[in-house]
Amino acid sequence: PRWWKVSEGPQMRVENNTLSQIAKSQRVKNVVSGTCGGISLVAVGHPFDTIKVKLQTQCSRTPLYTGAVDCMRQTMKMEGFNGLYKGISSPLVGQMFNNACLFMTYDEIRTAMMARNGGSPLSTGQTFVAGGLTGAVVALVESPSDLFKSKMQLQASANTATSVQYTSTFDCVRHITQKFGIRGWYQGFWGTALRNCVGNALFFSIYDTTLKRIDVNGERKASSLFVAGATAGFGFTCGVYPIDTIKTTLMADSMCRRERQYSGVIDCARKLYAQQGWRAFMKGLTPSLVRATPGCGLLVVTVEGVKRFMDTV
Repeated sequence: PRWWKVSEGPQMRVENNTLSQIAKSQRVKNVVSGTCGGISLVAVGHPFDTIKVKLQTQCSRTPLYTGAVDCMRQTMKMEGFNGLYKGISSPLVGQMFNNACLFMTYDEIRTAMMARNGGSPLSTGQTFVAGGLTGAVVALVESPSDLFKSKMQLQASANTATSVQYTSTFDCVRHITQKFGIRGWYQGFWGTALRNCVGNALFFSIYDTTLKRIDVNGERKASSLFVAGATAGFGFTCGVYPIDTIKTTLMADSMCRRERQYSGVIDCARKLYAQQGWRAFMKGLTPSLVRATPGCGLLVVTVEGVKRFMDTV
């Protein structure tokens, strides 16, 4: 039997051990590089994300801000420069885990799909599928960090002492866990899952296609990686922004089920459209694009740079 033959012969065992070590090494590189990429993305993009979240969730009848510039000006006036980095602890830790999980999961799925292809590279359609499956997995990690970040970013939008519920991100985590349990972490989860599945499918397929077109020699220069990553980030944001608005709105809703305005993704979409039409889904798009386009370019350059560095160690 085949299973018996595999156990015999020292050469077979050595080859299996070598393959195992290579696989583990690749996973380690994906985790470390993804973590570093997440740090760079948050450091550059968090102020724009704060503005985006505030614009997405402000009341349409009595808006606090007239646009992205006004939102930034008022935020800095009311909360100082640190106000733009409100709630950064959650995405900083979250993006470290998210991107570590993102690149490791994508590599695992891509490798498995290539094996089914007989070792041939994935087509654009297969890359789209691999990215979508990756997004579904990462949503389990990303949804809680997004929730805590949103709660911290929004609580200071009203300039009153009563608006401050949490003294820090960790206090926010503790408060929500004590009152609503782990289930409370996943408020708005289906919005996150839908955004991630579609968004990551777009991101990886656009990135792969763009890189092949501009890096025909396979040199993978930093400039080529940046352009491909920035293009993918632009496509990701434009492709899923309405879903992202729904996700953020669900997370900004009351933690108490009885007090919530929206029962789910479809109900939220329907009510937003009834209130403001299609414009309701595009609020905050500009700062989001400013964040995602160069941010994703920097993310990819950081990930690839760290991998190359680890190869030389």
